[in-house]
Amino acid sequence: MPKFTNMVALCSVLCSSSLAPANAQEQTLPSLGDSSSAIVSTQQEYYLGRAWLQALRRQAPTIDDPEMKEYAENLIYRLLETSQVKDRRLEVVILNSPELNAFAVPGGIVGINSGLFLYAANEQQFASVLAHELAHLSQRHFARNVEEAERNRIPSLAATLGSVLLIAAGGGDAGLAALATSQAAIQSQRMKFSRQNEREADNVGIQNMARADMDPRAMPEMFEAMNRATRFSGQRPPEFLSTHPVTENRIAESRARAEQYPLKHFTDNPTYHLMRVKAQINHSRDPRKAINRYKAELENGSSTPEFAVRYGLALSLTKAQKLDQAQQTLAPLIKAEPDNLHYMIAQSQIDSKRGHYKAAGKRLRDALEFSPDNLPLAMNYADILLAERKYKEGERILTQLANKRPNDPDVWYILAEARGLAKDILGVHLARAEFFYLTGDMDQAIKHLEYAQTQIKGNFALSAKIEQQIKDLRTYQQNMGF
Repeated sequence: MPKFTNMVALCSVLCSSSLAPANAQEQTLPSLGDSSSAIVSTQQEYYLGRAWLQALRRQAPTIDDPEMKEYAENLIYRLLETSQVKDRRLEVVILNSPELNAFAVPGGIVGINSGLFLYAANEQQFASVLAHELAHLSQRHFARNVEEAERNRIPSLAATLGSVLLIAAGGGDAGLAALATSQAAIQSQRMKFSRQNEREADNVGIQNMARADMDPRAMPEMFEAMNRATRFSGQRPPEFLSTHPVTENRIAESRARAEQYPLKHFTDNPTYHLMRVKAQINHSRDPRKAINRYKAELENGSSTPEFAVRYGLALSLTKAQKLDQAQQTLAPLIKAEPDNLHYMIAQSQIDSKRGHYKAAGKRLRDALEFSPDNLPLAMNYADILLAERKYKEGERILTQLANKRPNDPDVWYILAEARGLAKDILGVHLARAEFFYLTGDMDQAIKHLEYAQTQIKGNFALSAKIEQQIKDLRTYQQNMGF
C-alpha cells in the first residue's frame, strides 16, 4: 500500500481553515519565488491533486486501453522535458468522453478526454492543447488564483476543496453542483485575471512547443478549428471552450506569437494516427458502421493516413468477429513494419480470438524481451496467459508491472483477477485494496485489507504492516472526507 502517513499530515493542513506555509521539508522544492508559494505550497498542491484524482476516478469513466495511455504519457513527458514545470511527478488520466477537453489540476494531474483525439486532426494540434495545460501547471495559476482570491476575500480554495470532498464522499451531483456554483461565483469576480492566465498559458505553451521540436503554429490552428466546429453547427460549444474561452483576439495573439518562430516542416509520430483511430472505434457504437466507414475511406481516400485507416478497419473487423477479413486487412501493415508493436498487438488479438494462444503469446513474449517495460505489451501478454490458464505466469508479469506502475488502478484491477484465478486469496485482497484506494473508495480499500488479515498465518510482520495501513487509511478517510 502507499505510504499514507505524510499524506495524512498534509491533508490535515489542507482541510483546516487556513493554509500553513511550506514546512522545512517543502523548502527544498522549487518555487517561482512569488508570494503564491506561501499560500499554497507545491507539496500541498501535490496532495490536493492526488485527492482530486481519486475523486475523479470514482465519478468519471476512464480509458483503460494501455496503448492509448502509453502514447499520451510519452507525449506529455516529451513536452514536460522542455517545459517550465519544476515538479515533474505527473499523473495522466484519459477520460472516456467524446467531448473535446483537456485539463491540468494542481499537483501534476493532466487529464485528457478521449474526444481530443477526435477533434485534433494531427499530433501537432493534439500536443498544443497539452502544452497549454502544462503551462498552467508551470506558471502555478492555481496558487496565483488563490492568492488573488485571498486579496478579494473570496474563499476559492475552501469552496473548491469542499466541493471536491463532497464528490469524493459520495455527494455526486450535489458535489458537482457545489463545485460549479463556487467556481461561477469566483469566476465572476476575476474574469480579467483568468484571461491573463489563458494568454500566459498560450504564450508559454507555444514556446514549449518550439522547444520540444513541435509546431508552435498548431496552437492557433487548433483554436481556429474549435471555433469552426461550433460556430455554424448550432451545437453546444466543447467543454474546453467553456473553461478556455477562445476569442478572435486571442487567436490573433497566439498566431502572432507562433509566427515569430521559423517556418519548418514537422512530422507527426505515426502512432498518433493509430491512437486517433482507436478513439474513433471506442466511440463508435456499431462496429459495422466503423467497418463501412474505413472501407469507404480506403476506396475514396481520406485525410487520415492510409495505414491508420487500414489499421482501423482491421480492428473493427476483429471487434465484429470477422477474423479472416481482419487478418487479410492487417497483413500488409505487418509486412511493411514487422516490428510495429501496435500491429503485433492487433495480430495477437486476432490469434487469441481464434484460440491460437501459443502463437499470440510467443509474438508478445519475444517483443517484451526487447521492451520489458512496455505497458501495452505486458498487459496484452498477461491477458493471453490468463486465457491460456497460465495464471501464475500471468500473475508474475502483472506483479512486475504493478511494481513499475504503482499508481495505475487498471494494473491493480487485472492483477486482482489474475491472483484470484491463481488461488492467491491474500494477494487478491491486497491488490483490490490498492485499486479501491486509487479510485477513491476507502471503505472498500479498508474492507479488503481486513479480509487480507484473515488470510495471514503466522506472519506477524505482515499482519502489523496491514494493521498500520488500515489505521492510516481511516485517518486519511476522516481528514479528507472520503
